[in-house]
This record gives sequence, structure tokens and C-alpha cells, in this order.
Amino acid sequence: MMTVPKTRSIAPSSAPPTSFVVNLIRAQIQSGNYKAGDWLPTERVLSEDLGVDRRTVRKAINQLVQSGLVIRRPHCRPIVAPAEDETIEPQVRIEPQVSEEPRGREEETSSSSSFIGLLMCHGSEKNERAFNSQQRIFWGMNQALAVEGYHAVFLDVEVLSSEKENAAREAEQLQYMLKRGFGGVVFYPYAYRSNRELVEQVAAAIPLVMIDRKIESVETDFVGINNHQAMYDVVAHLVSLGHRRIAYITKNEPIRSVQERIQGYVDAIREADLLEIVLPVPSRDAEQEWVAVDTVFRLPKGQRPTAAVAFNDYTAMNLMRRLESMGLSVPGDVALTGFDDILPVLPNGVSLTTVAQPFEEIGRKAGELLLQRSQNRSLAPRSVELPAHLVVRESSRLPNDLSLL
Repeated sequence: MMTVPKTRSIAPSSAPPTSFVVNLIRAQIQSGNYKAGDWLPTERVLSEDLGVDRRTVRKAINQLVQSGLVIRRPHCRPIVAPAEDETIEPQVRIEPQVSEEPRGREEETSSSSSFIGLLMCHGSEKNERAFNSQQRIFWGMNQALAVEGYHAVFLDVEVLSSEKENAAREAEQLQYMLKRGFGGVVFYPYAYRSNRELVEQVAAAIPLVMIDRKIESVETDFVGINNHQAMYDVVAHLVSLGHRRIAYITKNEPIRSVQERIQGYVDAIREADLLEIVLPVPSRDAEQEWVAVDTVFRLPKGQRPTAAVAFNDYTAMNLMRRLESMGLSVPGDVALTGFDDILPVLPNGVSLTTVAQPFEEIGRKAGELLLQRSQNRSLAPRSVELPAHLVVRESSRLPNDLSLL
């Protein structure tokens, strides 16, 4: 049987590399992330994910084989050994907290493990920039935690198609961390309208920091960016170039970051005394549902928007394709901007003007807040908004031969 690794970690510089790898793989076996009969990830994958060389991984696996946790047969990848009283691990196994884990500050963490979970979708290597943004959050978080003897562990929620499915996945992982006695969790909630009581229960038991978005009415520490100012800066840039008809393209979601970006657009447009043009797009990019965008951008030249501001890079990409289906080019006919700096180049080869989020700093600040919370649980919930910066590229230039007045 094959298994996909569910964690990502980077060895702190102060930790003995072989011991770190042994302890981390052991914890994944004991937690049930690696189940009896599963193949371990390859030496190459473990080496890249853990930030150590392959010789260190090989030594660690040898120690795990000697301890009986792993079985290695000739010409085969190592597999997780079955427990003494079973031939294969159950599909879901949750036990009391791990007894053999690397620990820092032993006297202060005796009731919880030294593992801190980062709970969010890990993304896909197929989208290198998105994958990299999540790794940067993880890396920044791990930098803050490692100096205190903690280890960051990536728990992938594998975002699915419906909020109900996402809520179930998140609940499973939250319950796992709670019952395993994790030292804390940094949480990016996708099912932001669900699991309120469970999140409150977890936050009452272990330090919990939300990033990017909040579950409303749940009071926890939070780290995000100043979405309002960042989107205001995007629109102000377009106005400074001479654009006077600027449309805002967004999904209608009651998420704090989404609403703050809309307000940033509105405030910049009103300050410039321009007409607000807010166009909703569907959550799923069905052809027949782009009614507002189709109607506005099929207006005659001189009436249609000269620029479109998308609430994220993926929407910018989909809008570019939609405009091309109408015979309009970016930026030849319509200037275009995104948000997140995940897709620096559009499918038509034009580089995308967008907003770059400080992903590593988000992770680092979340780690710092979590450490402070672990030292003083009575602190009032804190909210940190980090600045993001505009990255100007080709897609926002003025359309060709355009009279903007």
C-alpha cells in the first residue's frame, strides 16, 4: 500500500539531525498518520521535506528498523510494522498523547507534546507558487518555534468541494490534535462557518492562532494582512495611470478578507470620485453564470471598464480567459490586477500586477503569538495585520490607443 506524507517539517539547527528524523517519523507512526503496512515516503521526499541530507534519513530509518517500528525487505521501500496485537493499523487511530517525542522546555510542556500543528491545505507541487506560499508560512512558523524547542508539523486538510466536507476534514484534524495533546495549532479555516464549538474547545485546551480568516464569534489570536489598504493601493495605482472606469471582480463570500478588499476598492473609487462597478462571479466558474461580467465588458469601447481588479490571482486568470472569449485582450483592451502573488504570469504570457503577501512573516508572527499564549493563557485575544505590497507588472498598463475621458 502507498501513502502520501501528511506532514512537512524542517529540522531546527540545534537539533541532532538523525534524532530529529527518528522522532518525527516515530510520532507520525504513533499518531496514525503513517499506518501499519504503509510505505514510508522515499528517502528523497523525506530529505527534501525535513531539510536534511539523504544519509541522515537513511541512518534514521536504520534506527527505526532496529526498534521494530519499521520493516525493510530487500529491494523494497520500508513499511510501517504492524503492532504486536494486529496485522494492520485501523483507518483512523487516535491514542493518548505521544510518549516518545522530542521535547523542549520539558518542565513547561509535560502535559503536551512539543509538536505544533499547521492546519491548512498543503496545495500541490503542480502550482509551484501556491505550494511555495504555504511552505513559506510553515517555514516562518518553524523559525519562531524552533528556538523554544518546538517542532512544526503540517497537517493537510485536503480541501474538498463542499463546505460540509471541508468542515468534517477540519473537525477530524482538530480532534486529533486535541486528543493527542499537541502543544498548539496554527489554523487556516476553510469551513469558516462551521465547527465553532469545537474550535472554542481546542482553543480552551491548547494555544490556537488563526491565520488569514476568522471563524466569526470565536475569540482567538489572529494573524492576517491589511487587506483594505492593499486593495486601496491597487486601485489608487490604476487611477494614477489614468484609468477612470475600474471594475471590481469578486466572489460573494462573507469572509473578512474578502469584505475588507471590497471596502478598499470602494474607498479608493469614492476618493477619486469615480463610479463603483462591483461585479460578482460564481464560486464555480460555470459558463452561464458570468452574467454580470459578460454584460458589462460587452459594452461598446468608451463605455466598458478599462481596468478590472480581481479579488485574487485565480479570479484574475479566469477573468482573462473570459475576456479573451469575448475577443478582448489583457492588457491590450483591458488592464487587469490580481491579489496574493501566486500567479505572477497569466496564461497569455503577460505578467500580472498583484499584491504580494508576506507569507513567511505571517507564519513567524503566528508562531510568536502561539508561544506567548502558551506562556500566559490569560492574555486577551490579539489581532495582527501585516502590510502587503503592490507588485506592478505588465498587466496593469493602459490599454492600446485608448481615450480614457
